[in-house]
Amino acid sequence: MSADDASLLNLPLLLIGMLLAAAAITYVLRRMEWITIPLAVLLTGGLGFWLWNLDLTVPTSRFLFVGPLVDINAPLLRLGFTLQVQASAVPILVTSLLLTAGAFLLAQVVSQGHSFVPLMFVLLAGYVVLALMTAGPLAPPLLGPLCLLGVSCMGVFILQAGRLSHPTGPLRTLIPPVLAFPLFLIAAWYIDQIPLNPQDVVAQQAAGRLLALGLILLLAPVPLHSAQPATAHSAPPIAGALVTLLYQLALLHLYFRVINLYPFVELGTRLDEWLTWAGLATAIWGGLAAAGALHPGRLWGYSALHDWGLIILILATPGTRNWPLVLFLFGLRTISMLTTATGLAALLDHAGGFTVEKWRGAGNRLPWNSAAFLLGGLGLVGFPLSAGFTGHWAAIQMIAETDWRQAALVLLASGGAIFGYIRLARLLFGPLTNRYLRREQSMSAGFAIVVLLLSISLAVAPQLLNMPINRALVAFTG
Repeated sequence: MSADDASLLNLPLLLIGMLLAAAAITYVLRRMEWITIPLAVLLTGGLGFWLWNLDLTVPTSRFLFVGPLVDINAPLLRLGFTLQVQASAVPILVTSLLLTAGAFLLAQVVSQGHSFVPLMFVLLAGYVVLALMTAGPLAPPLLGPLCLLGVSCMGVFILQAGRLSHPTGPLRTLIPPVLAFPLFLIAAWYIDQIPLNPQDVVAQQAAGRLLALGLILLLAPVPLHSAQPATAHSAPPIAGALVTLLYQLALLHLYFRVINLYPFVELGTRLDEWLTWAGLATAIWGGLAAAGALHPGRLWGYSALHDWGLIILILATPGTRNWPLVLFLFGLRTISMLTTATGLAALLDHAGGFTVEKWRGAGNRLPWNSAAFLLGGLGLVGFPLSAGFTGHWAAIQMIAETDWRQAALVLLASGGAIFGYIRLARLLFGPLTNRYLRREQSMSAGFAIVVLLLSISLAVAPQLLNMPINRALVAFTG
């Protein structure tokens, strides 16, 4: 190694170190959100934009275009683990950073807790480690549940936002990785036995079944679904949406890495059948529970659960054509979740609670934020002219090719969730009971209008997601 090479910065170390340093600085200044949030938006957005334009074929690059030279391909070796920036990891990093930047920007209007920004930087550092891990004491995909458990522990603190009430929702996010990691650990032992006796298929079958069951547990279908509606019931809306989306993005990437590295998980098990029943139960229960939900947060949570069940159903589709649709659904899910969170955060901040008396007629004082909450939630259940309509319709068509009865059940469940939003809309735009309810501020209304326009533009022109999805497919096509 030459002196010039030794002076270059290590990219994985730089990314992780910068995020942790930002966490320390913003924690010290955590009560000065008017400073920390804009700086956090600039840092995460700048890193995401720089990585999006990073050319991995060039050995060195200027950090953030104007900074010091960085060694792009240099690995980081620590405690037996190897972290390295590869082409498959870049879309995951970029999506996570830009998604966080967007959530930080929305939190400028409604605070998500003084510890939201610093703890999110720590959480991001954890997801960077998971995305960049290329080698370790076990194969990185087999360590995935343990890494997800670690970031979920940090996510609990973000979702609690310094409050002592309703801890059960955030704590339930720990259940799937806790249950899945022992299965992955035992599967690793069986995988080590396969080369010792290649003719014996018992070890391969056992490893495949254990990994398949572990993946299903991580996807948290019904009856392991309670974390989503319980978190939406109690957590700050923008923080809840961001933590949920980052976790599910990392989970989808982990799912692909497992089935790509170990083909016998799909070929030697009934994974597609298990996923079909799990996704169908999740989509149906999410829709039916949303129809009966009177709590706005739980209505949102069950709608998101219905949408997640549809993604699980598409994962069960054999072949590689399901990944573009999965990413398309996840992209629309991201827009709908953030749109809903924007409106819900403002409504909750003005109303001061979720009781019916406080919400009755609130739409007359906060029309734009109420529209954002309703349209974003309807997008999660595929309502026409919402962002999620095209994705849901394409998914239902794909499901109907296999079994039209399953598609009909999903449509009926979507109708139940739509009924829940119609009932809430009547409440929001009914007679106003709280005469002291503040009108929405211009900045809050402006953000609501922006997310509404984004949601409507994707409903009218869903092809706007083509370029991001094509870039993201690098991480999901091997």
